[in-house]
Amino acid sequence: MGLNFSFIKSLHKASPVAFGAVDIFNDEIIYSSGHAEELLGYTKDELKKHSRNQFESIVHPEDLDKSREAINSLINSDVGEIVECTLRIRKSDGKYLSLFIRDIVFERDTKDAPLKFTTIVQDVSDVVELEEKLNEKLEIIRKISYKNSHELRAPVANIIGLLSIMKEDNFKTEFNAKIFHHLEETVTRLDNIIHDINNLSN
Repeated sequence: MGLNFSFIKSLHKASPVAFGAVDIFNDEIIYSSGHAEELLGYTKDELKKHSRNQFESIVHPEDLDKSREAINSLINSDVGEIVECTLRIRKSDGKYLSLFIRDIVFERDTKDAPLKFTTIVQDVSDVVELEEKLNEKLEIIRKISYKNSHELRAPVANIIGLLSIMKEDNFKTEFNAKIFHHLEETVTRLDNIIHDINNLSN
């Protein structure tokens, strides 16, 4: 038994991603699973209005070039080619969601120019936020590594150099020799720790 439209529509409704179809040249949504409206907080009519000019009215200003590039890639795509991008889209409350979008042309004219495409949209805001936090932590580690390499390593290297000079002069007493030996071991361990931290942060 073939799958009817009602079954496909219910499948779309149950999916955590939004499905849609867009008419490229008439610049409007021709099908929406409904999840996009729920996700962004717009009515179907509002979302259809925003679909004019490829949703540029709700794309984050900093992502407009990326959005236009994706549309150009879609228009020039080969048969069966999927175009992907992640864009920040403004919700009805003014906040932005990071959406992972996958588009593919499903109808072309006699000259193979694209007429309509299907789009699958997934909210990846949590993943993007986590990535940003990780990048912040990595930046902190890089700064610590820089301080470690340039600010901490230099004085330790100076101490090692002084110890070498002192060693060449020899210590006259057994007590001084023991102090020197202990100091030399301590500085060497500190130098090894600094090297280990540098290796871990590279």
